[in-house]
Amino acid sequence: MGLFYNYAKYNTRLVSKAFFTKVRISGEQHIPQNKPVLLALNHPNSFLDAVVVGGHLTRETHFLARGDAFHNKFAKPILHSLNMLPIFRLSEGKENLERNNETFDACQAILDQNKMVILFAEGLSVNNWDLRPMRKGLARIALKAWKSSSASTNLEVIPVGLTYEHYEGEGKVLLINIGSAIQKEQVAIFGNEASFVRNFNQLVVEGLAKLIPVLPSMMPGDAQHKAFRSIMQESATYNEGAASVIADIKCGKVAKEPFSETKWLKNTLLFYPLYLLGKWFAKKLFKQKLFHDSVIFGVLLLLWPIYLLLIWQLLRLIF
Repeated sequence: MGLFYNYAKYNTRLVSKAFFTKVRISGEQHIPQNKPVLLALNHPNSFLDAVVVGGHLTRETHFLARGDAFHNKFAKPILHSLNMLPIFRLSEGKENLERNNETFDACQAILDQNKMVILFAEGLSVNNWDLRPMRKGLARIALKAWKSSSASTNLEVIPVGLTYEHYEGEGKVLLINIGSAIQKEQVAIFGNEASFVRNFNQLVVEGLAKLIPVLPSMMPGDAQHKAFRSIMQESATYNEGAASVIADIKCGKVAKEPFSETKWLKNTLLFYPLYLLGKWFAKKLFKQKLFHDSVIFGVLLLLWPIYLLLIWQLLRLIF
């Protein structure tokens, strides 16, 4: 692992303590340490999803990120140093789609070294609590690995479910729930590729559905969401693992008290000016709220050491 990657990983864990009220993780024992692994994540919160998962896992991770982010000549080397690879969508230009083959080849090379890659099974990100149709990219990479005669033929595909309390900035519970691996013996890797993709994607959907509360009708701020937030806050207070919190939500357990909007103060009051700056940047850069959490978290990652240094200097001047 590179020095900058190690710093970013450690920094992500530190900033998570300020951005989230609680991060609960379950199932990391399902991730083998010396085998090729594809982590198949749901994708509710843009860039933040890969950042927080990669930051909290012990193994080094590689990521697939939006291809348009790599067009900036200053951002490109930073993204590569963070183990990020570009994946292009049709909306980014039909001429770029062929470049995805280079990324798939790069993933194969990474897996041949018994390393780990994070992919988003749904492709596009949406701020909600639902599962969307699976794309073909994950299946294509898995099939290529399983058909190979190299180390990547031992690939394990592991679903990882992400659940956020809300998508309105800092002060929320995050659940990272890691499931059991999908092995190549569970699908027919030889024969019709379209059939393989359908069957493989169905296994991924079933795996993810066990790991998150699938609530397609829930909307931010409605009665269902308020009950969801209440039990999520309460259960995460008493349970150390994400799986236990998910179980409480799925069984319809009712919280003893309403959710609290002020719980975040304990974790985040010190950095309140940075949150305001992050929110200002987010609104300036993106009209879509989808990217706001990622921008706010990014501002914290970059600026918290400078911010604390300024406070220290200010205190020295006063006292």
